[in-house]
Amino acid sequence: MRKVVAFLLIAGIIFSFGSVFAEAKAPDIKSVSAILMHEDSGRILYEKDADKKMYPASTTKIMTALLAVENLDPAQELTISETAIDIDRDGSNMGLLSGEVLTVEQLLYGLLVHSANDAANALGEAVSGELSAFVDAMNVRAAELGMTNTHFVNAHGYHDEEHYTTARDLLTVSVEAMKHPLIRQVVSTAIYEIPPTNKYTETRILSNNNCLVNQFRDHRYAYNGAAGVKTGHTSDAGACLSSYAERGGRGFFCVTLAAPIEVEGNYSFLDTMALFDYAFGAYSLQTVSNTNDIVTTHDIKWGRGTDQVILSAKEPLEILLPKGYDKAKLTTDSVAEENIVAPVKKGDVLGRLTYYYDGEFAGSVDLVATQDIRRSFFKMIFISLLNFVFGPWVMIPLALFVVLSLLHSMHEAKKRRIAREKRREQARRNFYQ
Repeated sequence: MRKVVAFLLIAGIIFSFGSVFAEAKAPDIKSVSAILMHEDSGRILYEKDADKKMYPASTTKIMTALLAVENLDPAQELTISETAIDIDRDGSNMGLLSGEVLTVEQLLYGLLVHSANDAANALGEAVSGELSAFVDAMNVRAAELGMTNTHFVNAHGYHDEEHYTTARDLLTVSVEAMKHPLIRQVVSTAIYEIPPTNKYTETRILSNNNCLVNQFRDHRYAYNGAAGVKTGHTSDAGACLSSYAERGGRGFFCVTLAAPIEVEGNYSFLDTMALFDYAFGAYSLQTVSNTNDIVTTHDIKWGRGTDQVILSAKEPLEILLPKGYDKAKLTTDSVAEENIVAPVKKGDVLGRLTYYYDGEFAGSVDLVATQDIRRSFFKMIFISLLNFVFGPWVMIPLALFVVLSLLHSMHEAKKRRIAREKRREQARRNFYQ
């Protein structure tokens, strides 16, 4: 009996270790469409119907913000027009008044923190003059970014049947927008105050709708490391969220669309939190290449004392890998310059090493020479001379000369043979005469 118990105990321990080192599974989520991406490598860690056309609601404002920071000075003052505040009042707004003056930066906070439709219109007019022209600019920029399943009809995301995107496309514009420090700053802000203006006598206090960032709105969804990006909600679109979180050098983007809001909570937040937990819990940064690792050797031309240059990683490379990853799935591909010529100096970039996990790009690093290699002028001159001698500009004329000489020799030999035959024939005639 003791042997049986011991066997079961050992088996349990082995099974436990196996479960620890097995790759974790992604969570089940309720959002209709979703995608999760590692920031540095661009690796997609999870997706669910990521190319399905969906209504983006106010996540549209990410594109509006992107065009604003690309075309306007944050300190520029804008005067609010009548057309900018001509919006459906059941949509979100910050109460802008005709003739009111605010800066582009203040309107960006209104746009991304408070999700103000009137701020979206004001910024759109500032960029393009008219809202119709701004919508055209939105669609042009989307095409430039490769957002092939997106079409905008307004600057704010108020529902329209022809206003749609996908989780993958929304991820694309989110990544592009977060390249701008000002947008990163705005979307990570929980509370922002706009002092009284020329038309508004009170301080506007804007509270971020993104509960991952703003614990004061709903502490249940506050998420460690969250730093953006934008919420959205309409009855047609459901709850939408483009989000970003970073911990310990690992940054992840997540998009969830058409998430339900049920008794237990808003699943745009719950699903995103579950996906972020999966990313941070199931993946880690692991060093796969060090500077002292010899990666490959490559032929070098005219090198003094050597015909090979040794290449190694320029710097240690960390890539995101599943905890307990299958080493057989980790592959590499190294590419060096086709024609490396001495001299080279230690540290010269001469190639690129790329890592793939399960066939997907995981990271890459430059390959550099590990030592100085001087040029051998003897090799250079000798090899150049050989190349010249045996090059086509010498060998072809030489071959022609040889061929012509042979033909000439053959022709002369034939003439001599004919002459000999004539002399013999003449001798025979003379003999018989």
